[in-house]
Amino acid sequence: HIAVMAAKFSKVIIRLSGRNGTHTPGVVARKICPDFMAQAPKAPLCICVTGTNGKTTVSNMLTDMLEKEGKKVVSNRTGSNIVPGCVTNLLNSVNWLGRCRVDATVFEVDERASRLILPYVKPDYLVVTGLFRDSLKRNAHPDYIFSVIDTYCPDSAKVILNADELCSSMLKKDSYRVFYGIGKQPDDKTEPYNLIADYQICPNCGEKLKYNYLRYHHIGDVVCPKCGLHSPDKKYLATDIDREKMTITIQEGDKKTVYPLIHTALFNIYNEVTVISALREIGLSAERIKELMGQIHIPDSRHNETTVNGVTAVSYTH
Repeated sequence: HIAVMAAKFSKVIIRLSGRNGTHTPGVVARKICPDFMAQAPKAPLCICVTGTNGKTTVSNMLTDMLEKEGKKVVSNRTGSNIVPGCVTNLLNSVNWLGRCRVDATVFEVDERASRLILPYVKPDYLVVTGLFRDSLKRNAHPDYIFSVIDTYCPDSAKVILNADELCSSMLKKDSYRVFYGIGKQPDDKTEPYNLIADYQICPNCGEKLKYNYLRYHHIGDVVCPKCGLHSPDKKYLATDIDREKMTITIQEGDKKTVYPLIHTALFNIYNEVTVISALREIGLSAERIKELMGQIHIPDSRHNETTVNGVTAVSYTH
């Protein structure tokens, strides 16, 4: 309780100085109570989002959708996704007496820092956007990050995974898992064409993998002709993507639902499918998600358009 009050007071001071206060309050709380993340009460619904790309967009969209659903939600919107930022997010979910005051918390979690966050936050849902090669100084190789998440994510978490990304789709094999993906598209390839494609041979037997379709890096549907390893079956499968009408059709069992397409870039289509899949697992109806999806947009920090003298400049952050 002392940690809560001291950290919240520090946030007031930081805000008065014109700053956001997304990092330092978490540092203050942990100085006073080192196991604050484990001790703090948790909201009835806790969602963690991690992955090499897309986690800020996905976590912000989930937050927006849950708020429009009428829930009181806190999240680390600005991307402060290592331990102090996630502790600050917990601080924002409790009042000055340390009692939870929200319906849900959404955590954007840095994939390498997940070992210091996931075991203590104990999410109800872990959403993984995918694992790619990143800075060698930070993440070394997707297999290393895979081992971190696979080891430290609690078995109790329901895991929502991208079936089109071979590495992360193998996470938490003994946990409850749900897969999403995008079906074959007209412009898909069948052979890796990037300079970097981390999965060209089977991780089980070493045979060259066969791609039924491939998009970029190792994103696509894959099968091993020798041992039979293959991309998981998708519970949520995006089929028809109409960039002119701005719609996307997602098949769930025998039912197909047409949703508004909020962006035409492939990685943001994946982000949208991720969000829809997570919300369906949480319990929102397809029709309600369809309604809410038409009311949100990609965060400005990830996609921004500015027009000056008739010239439009578009800024993307993957």
